[in-house]
Amino acid sequence: MTSFNSLPLLPPDPLLGVLAAYRADPRAEKFDLGVGVYKDDAGETPIFRAVKAAEARLISKQNTKVYEGPRGNLDFCAAIERFVFGEAANVANRTVSFTTPGGCGALFIGAGIIRRMGAKRIFVSDPTWPNHPNVVRANGLEVKTYPYMDVDGALAREALFEALENAQIGDGIIVQGACHNPTGIDLTLSDWTRLGALAKSRGLILLIDCAYQGFAAGLEDDMTGVRACLESAGEALIAYSCSKNFGLYRERTGAILALARDANTAAAISSHAADLARASYSMPPAHGAGIVAEILSDAGLRADWESELNAMRARMQSLRRALAEALVRETGSNQLARLAHETGMFSLLPINAAKAAQLAQQDGLYMPSSGRINIAGLSDAMIAPVARRLASVL
Repeated sequence: MTSFNSLPLLPPDPLLGVLAAYRADPRAEKFDLGVGVYKDDAGETPIFRAVKAAEARLISKQNTKVYEGPRGNLDFCAAIERFVFGEAANVANRTVSFTTPGGCGALFIGAGIIRRMGAKRIFVSDPTWPNHPNVVRANGLEVKTYPYMDVDGALAREALFEALENAQIGDGIIVQGACHNPTGIDLTLSDWTRLGALAKSRGLILLIDCAYQGFAAGLEDDMTGVRACLESAGEALIAYSCSKNFGLYRERTGAILALARDANTAAAISSHAADLARASYSMPPAHGAGIVAEILSDAGLRADWESELNAMRARMQSLRRALAEALVRETGSNQLARLAHETGMFSLLPINAAKAAQLAQQDGLYMPSSGRINIAGLSDAMIAPVARRLASVL
């Protein structure tokens, strides 16, 4: 007889384990470099001023909690399409957009569409985020990897393209937009163009994951590579998250989008996205999408949101430069000067699991066993003590 006792106990999420260990550490001086959210200099994850204002407006005029339909908030969908494809893009009748429960919900729907296209496997970067292979496996697909970072801490460009050139027709590829890869290394504009051309020539299915628009160089600049890829590929799926650039983490606000070759194909993709959504979460959450739509439809709110987003980006860039300079000074080596030129919240240090455990036990410095750190988890006051502790194992 089958019972719940047949289920094996799965290991805990390693990142949540790091967070739990940090919280349980009684030391007054301890450092959390593993958290995956933006923090200000006081260690808080603030709510955007524009988000608070938009939320108040939304609640004051809301008169129902009825479902919004499988696509969710259509104004939100249109706004995210403009973010991804550009205001002047000539993509009429070729686009698809559905509100989803965060970027992970979008990834799940995207991987499901790839599976329905007949794919057997999806390539993810090495390194990547744990949930990328999780989403692929949960859709019954095999996980393959392509190199992303070389031993010198630079983009493993030729190894990356060599791996994808050996992919089979119909394989999927998850590639991450600006600031998204845990290494802090972004593809160049020419890399994006080359990737799109490769996908088109080899018959590969692109799923582009965009979760940090605005964190690298600005809202428009951060999409130039993605748009170049779409231009050369002609079609792709895009997963979009508003968790970071709108600070809507718990509201689970995202979108799955597609650019198809023609209107008929777009309609087919839309039907499958709706069917997959119906079979999983049925209808998307409305609150976060409504906030984003409110902000982007009001010039004053949008200007305030962009101002605060720009300040966050500038702060992270300043912290990057400060940490890079401190590590160069503490180690006597230029090896980690590269941190100043990487982008976004994350970078990958040459620290293995044993060294990460040593830092936690001896110095109260907590980070994932991969060596990935969150730059936005730092403050100006933390730079010097963190650099000293990191230098002890570098």
